[in-house]
Amino acid sequence: MSTMRRTVDFEERYGVSINGLKSTEEVDACVEKKAGVRLRVVAASSDMTDRAGNGLSVKRYDIDGLLDIALR
Repeated sequence: MSTMRRTVDFEERYGVSINGLKSTEEVDACVEKKAGVRLRVVAASSDMTDRAGNGLSVKRYDIDGLLDIALR
């Protein structure tokens, strides 16, 4: 999705012009107001994410070993 489309989506969803927001604190306040709850910062490594921030854990495969087994 292009940056322009994401900007338009944000403006439509939160009813503000992105040009009027000057800091991340203002963006946070806008989102909090619309959601009705306070945003909270969580550790990048939680039950839902790994240390790299991936939503799904990354599996490591021994490709050479798998290929050797498949060719036997």
